[in-house]
Amino acid sequence: MKNTQHLEHFKSLASQSYDNNSIIKNYLSDIETAILIREVENSFLNLFNQGDMNGTVHTCVGQEFTGVAISRALDKNDWVTSNHRCHGHFISKTMKWEALIDELRGFKSGVCKGIGSSQHLFAEGFLSNGPQAALVPVGCGIAKHLKDNYSNNVCVSFLGEGTLGEGLVYESMNLASIFSLPHIFVLENNLYSQSTEQFRALSGSIELRAKAFDLEFYSTNTWDLDHLFKTCQEAIEYSKHKQKPCFIDIKTYRLNAHSKSDDDRDKKEIEFFKEYDSLNILKKTNLLNKNFENIKTKVARYINNSQPSYLQKDEYFHDQLPRKISAKSKDVHNPDLRLINVLNDAYKNEIENGSYFIGEDILDPYGGAFKVSKGLSELYPKKVIGTPISEAAITGLGIGLSMMGNKSFVEIMFGDFLSYSFDQILSNASKFYHMYAFQCSAPVRIRTPMGGKRGYGPTHSQSLEKFFAGIDNVAMFAVTSLIDPSKMMKDLRTLDCPAIILENKVDYGKKLFQENDFLSIQQIGGSYGPIILKPKEMDPNLTVITYGGTAREVVDGFVEIFQETGFIIQVACLTCINPYNLNPILRLFNKTRNLAIIEDGSTSFGLGSELISEIIAYYNDINFIKIGAMPYPIPSIRSLEDNSLPTIEYIIENLNKLKSESI
Repeated sequence: MKNTQHLEHFKSLASQSYDNNSIIKNYLSDIETAILIREVENSFLNLFNQGDMNGTVHTCVGQEFTGVAISRALDKNDWVTSNHRCHGHFISKTMKWEALIDELRGFKSGVCKGIGSSQHLFAEGFLSNGPQAALVPVGCGIAKHLKDNYSNNVCVSFLGEGTLGEGLVYESMNLASIFSLPHIFVLENNLYSQSTEQFRALSGSIELRAKAFDLEFYSTNTWDLDHLFKTCQEAIEYSKHKQKPCFIDIKTYRLNAHSKSDDDRDKKEIEFFKEYDSLNILKKTNLLNKNFENIKTKVARYINNSQPSYLQKDEYFHDQLPRKISAKSKDVHNPDLRLINVLNDAYKNEIENGSYFIGEDILDPYGGAFKVSKGLSELYPKKVIGTPISEAAITGLGIGLSMMGNKSFVEIMFGDFLSYSFDQILSNASKFYHMYAFQCSAPVRIRTPMGGKRGYGPTHSQSLEKFFAGIDNVAMFAVTSLIDPSKMMKDLRTLDCPAIILENKVDYGKKLFQENDFLSIQQIGGSYGPIILKPKEMDPNLTVITYGGTAREVVDGFVEIFQETGFIIQVACLTCINPYNLNPILRLFNKTRNLAIIEDGSTSFGLGSELISEIIAYYNDINFIKIGAMPYPIPSIRSLEDNSLPTIEYIIENLNKLKSESI
């Protein structure tokens, strides 16, 4: 269907006549909410023109009744996720219009203390975010929580038809259908994706998209208000009663520019829809003159009488990461068990304490690609969730569950595929706490097997931790067979930030380290602190900082390293990569000024560079070397793979370079 056909269809819907007296009688309070939304939106444009607002704004003038009709059928325990054009949805669901105005003016009295502004809003039962489709899978997580804890509630996710270009929408629709979630997808279909006409951005049928995922489909528009309200009521009652997802296509028209003034649409077209706009028609009847004037006066009075107060930097600049650790050291005594068995027991314990365990192919009898989840689904069928191949959506699912108060572990089968989850981690999990003014957290745990040395080749052997370790307000932990991870997993329950947990593929099968004749082992600062291994009867002349499975390989290679290089090593194994605490490690340089930092990925812009830059601020006479993977895709052939990754032979070769440079 070309845009002229779309446009003519919309015009035919808009130009039909309706019984306005009956509409006013049956929906007066809803009409007043729509008037309120329009007055608030117009006030934003005026304030921007006067220079009294910062950033940008996307008004919903012309589309007010979508949020009003949906919220009319919701109760306080239902949730709404929204997008960049969220003000109408927010006011309809919460009625906190004063706090919305203050938010966009940057006031501390704003719904998010002026932090989120126009696109990033939060109140109990509502959240919005700017990136297209970002919150749709989060809505799946919210709906899952509602289904498991309430008997009759839903989550509504608003999206525009331009968002149908995002694959995340279809991943989420698939999840909602497979898990029979009370999740309602509401499409505000206004003919344009910002400035792009619908026929240029959308192919095929919207209805068939929904039906392909077995979603009950409803269609209505914002010109026939009686049909709109009844259709939204019917759809929401369906989802509440059936506890199943559905899809509502609401045809509407945006009368204002996409943002403040960026509008290239035909002016005659815009004037046509202004003439047939439901609120404009109701205004022309003169039956609601007093209602319009009273609401306009109320909004203007509030704006004129508001007193500005702004959030101070000491109130905002803090995070949730475990930055402080004690100086106490503790001897390490590990059980004589393999790491994979200990991890299985640790996750079992977390599920017993209420956590969800989510991932692809984790259900029994398969039990996951590396068998970490073996037996868990048989024991906890309601808490262990096997999913389709949808890394981004299942990460969003975990985020939604976690923000509702559930701890959730999301398994990404291979660390290489964590890239699919990147936007969910960056745009949602890492930002919720701050951009929603500390009203909400997303303590999701994303765990994944990372690293090579298994011959899996270029897309299944990468170590991508450097791309994620720098994400603000996201902790990163590295499991290692040097220590039983059970205590760390237990302590993570009290940590309220999102966390990525790295597990090394090669390390899974190793038995936990047992103290030997050469090395003593301690952990400093509790379960997030570094593990320190020191030679028992010799003075070290090299400090090695590393983590995960590579740390175990270095420790196991203690004698070989000495024989091949002459270095007597002491090892600092990081269990927490972000944030790391250098204080316990700096003391090690009282014994030696030689340093090797070994990371599993390539070293450019990596962890080693970060650590060295801080260490040399204290000890500028350090001889150091960064050791990591070669900066090329990792080959499958064993001989080349061994030359690409920090195997013990590769490490020895590089340590000899350090030795020759330090002589």
